[in-house]
Amino acid sequence: MRAFEELNFFDCSANRSGQARKAMIEKAGAVDLSGSDFDQFGYDYFDNAEVGIGYGGYHYDGRYGDSVAEIIAHYGLHSGDSVLELGCAKGCVLVEFYKQGMDVCGIDISEYAVSHSVEAVRPFLQVGSSEALAVADNSFDFVYSKEMIPHLSEQQVRKTLREMSRVCKGNRIFLEIQVAESKESQDLIMRWDPTHQTVKSKSWWRSLFAEEEFEGQVHFKELFATESV
Repeated sequence: MRAFEELNFFDCSANRSGQARKAMIEKAGAVDLSGSDFDQFGYDYFDNAEVGIGYGGYHYDGRYGDSVAEIIAHYGLHSGDSVLELGCAKGCVLVEFYKQGMDVCGIDISEYAVSHSVEAVRPFLQVGSSEALAVADNSFDFVYSKEMIPHLSEQQVRKTLREMSRVCKGNRIFLEIQVAESKESQDLIMRWDPTHQTVKSKSWWRSLFAEEEFEGQVHFKELFATESV
């Protein structure tokens, strides 16, 4: 078995910093999400700036073009290869693979995100769960998920990892996962986005990957790095 590797393809200058997220949390104070569709990944989650936390406006701006170019080079992907994204949201990453002539498929639990996705890839996106993919074994040349996995329960995470391995040809699987190395960071993540269910440390995730014999590649993303560990 090949152990998983740690890589980072999404170190983008346009990404919001931990300090900026923390400032938004402090400004927003105690956010009342009752009556909103935030926990259903609807308008309030993606596009309502009045909520004061989270995306506050999620749209395509081309920031992932260089990231996808790095991924293509690293995995040796080519035009015509098949790519699956789990938790594709509006398809802002997936569209970059589409532009390179690849056959793309995106799955997300949010009906709102899929219906408001980037028009070029909208026909290739569908609402669905990552735990039981309605596709055959070894269907995709590359499978990835960016910042979706921690929104699942541990049981759902395990099922999703197995499904990703089942539908991918080989071990060309990439995950970007939000992590918290302290209680303070964990609390901040939950204040920033309470839809997270599995907010753990890097060591916790490494143990889970070992148990599941996961052989893909991972980037551990610290939304709020702190001094304490």
